[in-house]
Amino acid sequence: MNIAVSDWVQGQTISGEFIFGYVEQVDLEQGVVKVYVVKSDNEDSAGRIALGKAHHFRKQAEWSPDEEDIRSLIDLALAAQDQAWFMELSGQLNDTVEGDSKARKWLWNNNGSRLSTYI
Repeated sequence: MNIAVSDWVQGQTISGEFIFGYVEQVDLEQGVVKVYVVKSDNEDSAGRIALGKAHHFRKQAEWSPDEEDIRSLIDLALAAQDQAWFMELSGQLNDTVEGDSKARKWLWNNNGSRLSTYI
């Protein structure tokens, strides 16, 4: 499986950290990838670039970011001063929060359980 720039990947860095992030650069000759770290087993690595051998990473299937992930990406968009990306992520965050609110409201109105209608 080929890894390309902008792919979301998970794997192990050269220093042995387990990370999740997206590929910023691929060096085919050396077999090395630069990954922007979104999550890591080393909390200090989040938000930084990490190097790893391409064969130590696997491409992630469809990824749906949760509220925490979207907030982290918004921080990244602000740091990159990318207004269009910031606006897109802000819309996603609003949709996510609104969806959670609707689910909580439904649970409240239905006594917290679908089984309550049978009791």
